[in-house]
Amino acid sequence: MGFFQKLGLLLWKNITYRRRNKIQLIIELLWPLFLFVILIAVRHSHPPYKQSQCHFPNKALPSAGTLPWIQGIICNINNPCFHSPTPGETVGQVGNFDNSILSRLFVDTQTVLSYSGNQRFPGFQDLMGSVQRLGERPGAWPNLPVEEYLRANETFSSFLLTNGSLSSATVSQLLKARLNFQVVLAGSELQLKDLDGGEAAMNDLQTQLCNVSADVLKEAERIFLSQLDLSKLLTRERLMANAEDLRDISLAVMSVSQEMAVLIDDFSSLSSFVDMSAALSLLSPANRSALPRESFRAFSRIMCGHPEIGGERIPSLNWYEDNDIKSFLGKNGTEDTDLDHDNNTTPFCKSLIHGLESNPLSRIVWRGIKPLFIGKLLYTPDTPAVQEVMKEVNKPFEDLQILQELNEAWMEVGPRVKYYMENSLEIQLLQDLLKRPEVAVLVNLRLENTTWTASRIARFLSTPPPGTPKRPGAPPNWLDIYNNLGHTISTLSQVSECFSLNKLEGLDTEGQMVDRALELLEDRQFWAGVVFLLPNSSSPNLPPHVKYKIRMDIDDVTRTNKIKDRFWDPGPAADPFNDMRYIWGGFVYVQDLVERAVSRILTGVQQTTGIYIQQMPYPCYVDDVFLRVLNRSLPLFMTLAWIYSVAMIIKGVVYEKEARLKETMRIMGLGTGTLWLSWFISSIVPFLVSAGLLIAMLKVGDILPYSDPLVVFFFLTAFATATIMQCFLISTFFSKANLAAACGGLIYFGLYLPYVLCVAWRDRLNTTYKVIASFLSPVAFGFGCEYFSQYEEQGVGIQWYNLHSSPVQGDSYSFTTSIVMLYVDAFIYATAAWYIEAVFPGEYGIPRPWYFISKSTIGEEFLWRQDGDHIEPEPDNLVLGVSVRNLVKIYKKGAKLAINHLNLKFYEGQITSFLGHNGAGKTTTISVLTGLFPPTSGTVYINGMDIRHDMDIIRRTLGVCPQHNVLFDILTVEEHVWFYGCLKGLSEAEVKAEMDTLLEDVGLLHKRHEQTKNLSGGMQRKLSVAIAFVGGSKVVVLDEPTAGVDPYSRRGIGICCSNIEKTGPSSCPLTTWMRQSC
Repeated sequence: MGFFQKLGLLLWKNITYRRRNKIQLIIELLWPLFLFVILIAVRHSHPPYKQSQCHFPNKALPSAGTLPWIQGIICNINNPCFHSPTPGETVGQVGNFDNSILSRLFVDTQTVLSYSGNQRFPGFQDLMGSVQRLGERPGAWPNLPVEEYLRANETFSSFLLTNGSLSSATVSQLLKARLNFQVVLAGSELQLKDLDGGEAAMNDLQTQLCNVSADVLKEAERIFLSQLDLSKLLTRERLMANAEDLRDISLAVMSVSQEMAVLIDDFSSLSSFVDMSAALSLLSPANRSALPRESFRAFSRIMCGHPEIGGERIPSLNWYEDNDIKSFLGKNGTEDTDLDHDNNTTPFCKSLIHGLESNPLSRIVWRGIKPLFIGKLLYTPDTPAVQEVMKEVNKPFEDLQILQELNEAWMEVGPRVKYYMENSLEIQLLQDLLKRPEVAVLVNLRLENTTWTASRIARFLSTPPPGTPKRPGAPPNWLDIYNNLGHTISTLSQVSECFSLNKLEGLDTEGQMVDRALELLEDRQFWAGVVFLLPNSSSPNLPPHVKYKIRMDIDDVTRTNKIKDRFWDPGPAADPFNDMRYIWGGFVYVQDLVERAVSRILTGVQQTTGIYIQQMPYPCYVDDVFLRVLNRSLPLFMTLAWIYSVAMIIKGVVYEKEARLKETMRIMGLGTGTLWLSWFISSIVPFLVSAGLLIAMLKVGDILPYSDPLVVFFFLTAFATATIMQCFLISTFFSKANLAAACGGLIYFGLYLPYVLCVAWRDRLNTTYKVIASFLSPVAFGFGCEYFSQYEEQGVGIQWYNLHSSPVQGDSYSFTTSIVMLYVDAFIYATAAWYIEAVFPGEYGIPRPWYFISKSTIGEEFLWRQDGDHIEPEPDNLVLGVSVRNLVKIYKKGAKLAINHLNLKFYEGQITSFLGHNGAGKTTTISVLTGLFPPTSGTVYINGMDIRHDMDIIRRTLGVCPQHNVLFDILTVEEHVWFYGCLKGLSEAEVKAEMDTLLEDVGLLHKRHEQTKNLSGGMQRKLSVAIAFVGGSKVVVLDEPTAGVDPYSRRGIGICCSNIEKTGPSSCPLTTWMRQSC
């Protein structure tokens, strides 16, 4: 029978097996798809993001100014990306944070201070002068009792009763005393002599008032002046009686109102104070805990001017690197901060730092700026010349002292301003005049081109009672501006106290500096160390050419063993924790400070030009986080996708060996190579179908949007080939199917794990090491997946034109190398499986010597033919079929002797039976004859061929019915006879002609379409006998053929044997009990 016919039979058998095991076939096809359905779901939740062009804000160095520098540190902590040009890229502008509350606050503060030095308000002076001139006229102002000057709801009298400890009579006497209002307008302090109530009464009142403390009297005067009702004095009649003075007063009021409108507009435009106060309220301890996100945004508005620190986030593009953020935040993302040991830390600073540490977002910002603001700047040597330089270095930090000085000035001036606004007669007089209709009309005419009116100015100047809640949407008054200004100055001063303003610490030697730096690093309070390499450290002056070096923590500067990323991928080098370490670590800041200080000392000229560093913009690109993760996970997914198929292939191969089906088919004339090829074809077809469906899903699911699907299919075909050969190799080490399936899947997955180590050690792996590792097919497959994933990440994908190139510059290992290594692995696995199976066939089969490849068997057959047996004369008229020569079989387990130097001959046309008790060696002898067991010594010649070397040829003419039924569970009775008949070389017509006779002889004609797993033991025995006789074998070996068979069928089997004897082509040794042999 031809090779392809046998191959076709085996493929038919395997296809039938898969077709009748639908569940296994469905799982093989759908399990890989199920895994990638999960991957597609993840992909849809993380679609590719089309990133617009990236413009990065410039980074101010200390020479640009303290405020821009601090803002750059905080606002650029994550190196934000903006889709449009930043303000700093505009011609004529360098600052990016001019819109921040803090920047506007400094500008507004300069505006406020300029009013005190440059602005004059003559309107107030004119108004008071006009009123005083009116008061100088006789009878212009009334001489009324004190109580007549006060408002209706006055609290002046109750204050004297409560706080002054005066009697009701004394208070009543004071209120009824007359007072000339001209004295009040004079602006001097009120005295008892200004009161008129009788000499005796005034003396008694003086005695009572002198017993009251000065502070109470001062407060009483304030309350009296604040509760004057000037509308009772500035009556229409009194004003109309003095028309000229009224005109002067009206003109003065209009002038004052206009000045006040301009002043209020100017101050109202200074929104930074209001914005700062609102933002600071969100930064209170209560709000930091309850509203961390809002607090973070408020902080960003203060420092940067936009709600979030930065625009679009640019993540790290090196996912295989260490977790930089986690390392930056400390062990496990946290860092113990003990503030109690520092007695110099104020309670406000402790609360502020604790709040920054409690929130992940603010913690990142704080950890970045902590070494710069509270860290020490060490230097060596500690000489006068170096001290002079470092003093210049420290000046930007001393600028923060201005905030504390400003707060001290405000604490001195602020209460005076408040007292004036609350108690001054000028403000009260202006309010009362603005409420007069005749004055308000004139003022409104003067203010018609502004947003202000007389009533609005009066409300602005009014002082609300203490504890009065502010209505939502109510316009601000002077007290709101005062409180906002005071709160802002006080908070900024408290914040500045949290910074180390004297950062310098000098040491004599570099070694001492290193030891001190290690101590400070424990709490991240070390910024940098500056080592000046002076030719003469004792010299009081610097040399013309100054050499120095900056020493920092290794985690704060860029590694010197890495020049660039291993492979190019889209996106800017904008990772602040990896690409920008020289900036956020502070190296360039220290360099700028030292360079500027040295230049100042050597030239004596203060540099006025600041330095900004600007990162180049990056064009638009596709940012695909999913593909970056896929770069590492795709090999694992691909390996897991076929783990079930691998287990089933190994189980199927080992099952045929365990059930002796493999040896039975070989006995029937099947070659080993044909059997392995059929398994390969039967296995690779589902693999390729699965791969095709997989690629379709990957393309439709947008997991591999750029790669050529044919290239990927070609790659998966190579991996499938290597995997199947690997399954064949694994199967040679097992003899139990279930154990092989379980262990085979684990071995298959275990061979993937070295790839994980290769990824971890990739810095140390050159191409040679990669090729060596690729002798494990999962590792080669992992490298291939990694390469086309990197091409996907680059937006190119794997194509036919880039098969021979690597996405990693300078790497000679390519996608083609991976494919070639997969086929090399497949060849190695196949060769190893063929050799191991030949030398170590397992429990069943005859092993060949380890050197069988080079051993020649020519001559043995010739010697046997020339040799004679001198024990008994040989028949001259019979043809020798089987010769057993000195056969010995000893089982390794227990060293049991089963066959002891057996010599026997069988002739064609004869039926020979073995009779003996159990354990006599009958089945062992037949197993050796058929090649199931190898002989310990001696041999058997069948038709002149040695079973030790020519078993494959012998089996072409050998029919066997083993002691135990060896049948395919899923094939029917008819299919068994047809399969083995065709395997013997019969044509379709010959098999069909012989099939009915055989099945009728053994009594299975009515069961011809029944699967063997549904037959009884006796019927399976009959089928085994029929298979042994099919195809006209020259030698038929039956081992207990009628065991478990009914008498009628036993007779039919005997008839078959008789027919064989009559036709004479076969010799039939049997082992049975006595009745079977008769």
